[in-house]
Amino acid sequence: MLWRKILRKRWVLGVVFCLSLIYFLTSTFKQEERVLRDRTLLELRDRDRPIMWRVKFNLGNSSRPSNQCRNSVQGKLLITDDMGYVCERKELLANGCCNINVPSSQLHSCKSCLPNGCCSVYEYCVSCCLQPNKQLLLERFLNRVAVAFKNLFLAVEDHFELCLAKCRTSSQSVQHENTYRDPLAKYCYGENPPELLPI
Repeated sequence: MLWRKILRKRWVLGVVFCLSLIYFLTSTFKQEERVLRDRTLLELRDRDRPIMWRVKFNLGNSSRPSNQCRNSVQGKLLITDDMGYVCERKELLANGCCNINVPSSQLHSCKSCLPNGCCSVYEYCVSCCLQPNKQLLLERFLNRVAVAFKNLFLAVEDHFELCLAKCRTSSQSVQHENTYRDPLAKYCYGENPPELLPI
């Protein structure tokens, strides 16, 4: 009687183990297939396609020809639209553009930015990055971008998307994976990471 109980327990454990092993192997195989498919799709994309640069900005009133704007969305107090204007969230028009008829809206503002291209406010980083004269700096960055960041910047299609992605904090903004290199200027559009401040 005791032997039967022991054999049953071992048999059940064996079945559970075999089913777990089969599940693990099929999950791993499916994951590998997905990774291979994604890698193949990335390789098929045109890696050398040019970024769309917006060099000539329309400085007209809020009834712009493109009456819709993309914007930086997440700002609690400030928003940057794809024309390069920074405004208070309450000044954002229904079409997603900053209301440029109010004094607080500023075009290509580098208000919180240092000479190295690092800023303390994300929205000012994006606005400053959108200046037409930053194109050469951004092109140099794209040409030298490390393999680790290539996938991030492959999805970028124009100047605005590049500035949104570049200004987000990344592993370049931190040291030891848990503290900012410069906690006061952690959003950078420049070529180099923030300067490492002494502890």
